[in-house]
Amino acid sequence: MSSSSMSVDLLLECPGRYCGIYKGICAGCPRGHRVNITSNVCEPCSKNPRTYEWLYLGFMVLVVIYFNIELLIRLHSKTYAHTTICNRVQIKGTLKWIVITLGEVIVAAIITLLLADPKGQMRLHACNVESILDWYSIFQNPTIKFTETIYCNSEVVYPLFSIIFTFLGFCLICMLLLRSWFKPTPFTTESVYASLYFLPAITIIHSTLCGLIYYSYPYLCITGSLIFTAILMAKNIENYSDIPTNIRKFSFISQVVMHWILHGYGILAVATYYNLSRWYLILTPLPTVFYFLTMPFSIPVSVSYVYDH
Repeated sequence: MSSSSMSVDLLLECPGRYCGIYKGICAGCPRGHRVNITSNVCEPCSKNPRTYEWLYLGFMVLVVIYFNIELLIRLHSKTYAHTTICNRVQIKGTLKWIVITLGEVIVAAIITLLLADPKGQMRLHACNVESILDWYSIFQNPTIKFTETIYCNSEVVYPLFSIIFTFLGFCLICMLLLRSWFKPTPFTTESVYASLYFLPAITIIHSTLCGLIYYSYPYLCITGSLIFTAILMAKNIENYSDIPTNIRKFSFISQVVMHWILHGYGILAVATYYNLSRWYLILTPLPTVFYFLTMPFSIPVSVSYVYDH
């Protein structure tokens, strides 16, 4: 059989959405490759990630940072619960651990990027995401005449799937290496124990729901920030007289800033996906402002007084 007729046979006999021809064999494309739908040939991933894809990677980094800082803020509130207004020494102690946590995550992210293709550079070669099915190629293996299955599952969204596992692994390594140098305190021991729970949890969630998260993370950010802001305000502020006291609390201001960052990130991702104006970012503090403006209409005492009279 001539090479031309063999190529024609391969094109006809290589079915499936993600099956491609690689070295004369119809199978799943190797790591770092994706099938070209037109030629049915596996081609290397050499494109730059889209902005939305970079934001997805940033979201996974933000999740780790958010959980770490949220834990440190809770430890701060628990440790200094007997004080109404924290002094500078207490705030500096908590800020030190926040900076250390940020350093761990940033170092882990940089190492992950340097080890990814192209190695040694702060950029990525990627295969762009075209469909939610790209994340679950394992469910797209074709069956020939209902008897023979061709297994073509591969990392179609290279490297958006595997790079998260690498990043989470380096987060754990950096945390254990760095925090082992410090004297055991509630900020070190409890934060390490918590990380040993939520890092594997993030890994499991990413491995199963990565496709859904990719398309929904902007709305998860926005919805999460709205819910967290409402809970924070309801727990700490009942009327306008409580605002000055809470503004002087480090834990309260830190959580408000974190919720604003989460809300702004979600707005940025939505604006990027739909090619909207970045001016929508001015809506970032809207949930907090809206709560303050509508607070007089939602105080139970005021509502009951109106009904009683």
